[in-house]
Order: sequence, then structure tokens, then C-alpha cells
Amino acid sequence: MFSGIVEEAATVASYRQSADEAKLVIQSRLDHSKTRLGDSICIDGVCLTVVAHDGKGALSFDLASETIRRSTLGGKKSGDKVNLERSLALGDRLHGHFVFGHVDARITLLMRKNEGTCDRLLWSLPPEFRHMVVSKGSVSLSGVSLTVGEVDDKSFSVYIIPHTSDVTTLQSLKVGDEANFEVDMLARYVNSALKGERAAGGMSLEFLKAHGYAPKEQG
Repeated sequence: MFSGIVEEAATVASYRQSADEAKLVIQSRLDHSKTRLGDSICIDGVCLTVVAHDGKGALSFDLASETIRRSTLGGKKSGDKVNLERSLALGDRLHGHFVFGHVDARITLLMRKNEGTCDRLLWSLPPEFRHMVVSKGSVSLSGVSLTVGEVDDKSFSVYIIPHTSDVTTLQSLKVGDEANFEVDMLARYVNSALKGERAAGGMSLEFLKAHGYAPKEQG
């Protein structure tokens, strides 16, 4: 689990993909003396497992086909920058919001406009997530925890302060570029509960009713 507070903009050392595997190697400037094989690290908003490291900041990750389909990582090349955050430790102060690294979709930057000390970024909003994005709620964009500004049926905005711009890859994004989008997990579960899609054990209410297990409605 992560907080969406990026620790550094790390560098892609290499990315190779074949019919059998896809492997991403990141060069980090952080102290990884305590990083172990199997640890989770958030790379551009995607939770990845460390499969190798050299003790000098080079971290290797295997990418699943689902990760390549749903995120921007499959298009990375040597020299690209990516947002890196190590997993939370119990007892740490929590900033940002809970980020799981489970990317929902790639979304597109529609507009970038300077407004005083901030940059306003307008993003496309897939219709299936419209009801889970609300003004003053939280989203993760390429691993960065951000507060939602305005929302309409097809887009939403976020505001980037200079510090966030300086320490993340958001500063280099141009109109037409994509980011990895994750809705707030609280919004996801609230939406599921309100829709009645899940009940005991994760089975749908429709399934339970069909088999006579769902509670009867009170008349």
C-alpha cells in the first residue's frame, strides 16, 4: 500500500518485452539498502514486485500482460522518468491518500494551463468512473495523490503546486500524453455497496436471491 507521495522521479534503465516476458529496470537515487526481493514498489502508479536489485539502486520488475494493457509502462524506454514510491511502513505518518497501485485506466491530458503559482491539468474521464470521481475527492495519477477540482461528465481537473511539479513527472506532461489513473479505493467500495453488486462472500445479490439465500424484503 502507498500514499501517493512520490519520493523521486527515477530513470528507466531498460525495458524489454518478448512473447514470453516483459522486464522493466529502474535506476533509483534512493537508499535501497533495506529493499528486499519481493518488496512492493509503486512505479508510475503501478504496484510492482522487486525481482532483482544490485544494491546500487538498479531495481528489476516483471510486468504482467494485464499491467501492459492497462498502464503506460509498456511504452517506456531507456531514459524516461517514472514516479517512484516505496510501500508504507506501519507507524509512518500518512500523507496523501491510500493508493493501492491497481491502475484502472490510462487517461489523456486534455489541457494544461498556468493559473498563478499552480498548473491546472484537465483530464479525460472514462464514463465508467464518472460516479467515482467527485470534487474535493482524491485520485492517483501516475502514482501522485491529487485532489480533484472541477468535474463534468467527460473530464476532471487537478491543480499542481510547484513542489509537486518539481519532484514528479507531471511537470513534463503535454496535451495528448497519458497517465495511469486509479480511483480512490473508498469511492470504489462505496459505489459497489450502493449499487448492491456485492454481498456476503463477494457473491452478487442476484446470485443469492436466485438460490434462496438473500434476505427477504420487509413489507
